[in-house]
Amino acid sequence: MSDDNLLEQYLDRPVRVHFAPGMLGPGLAAYIEGKLFDYDDEAIMLEEKDGSLAYIPVSAVRMVQIKPRAGLWERLIGSGN
Repeated sequence: MSDDNLLEQYLDRPVRVHFAPGMLGPGLAAYIEGKLFDYDDEAIMLEEKDGSLAYIPVSAVRMVQIKPRAGLWERLIGSGN
């Protein structure tokens, strides 16, 4: 798999973006959660729960955690994301 389309298969999936240590400060959250909306070489865009879009420069990102897809049982009973 090439790095060019690394996140392509995760569009519309819940993710948690952790900020780089240099981007943290007093009163600022260490991460943001949302649905992966779009990305390119310069930034990641997340759709937050309220429907707003968060533009996060790649230089501010330490790590992106991708939540697993709900299993069959979770989808059947509706407890998955």
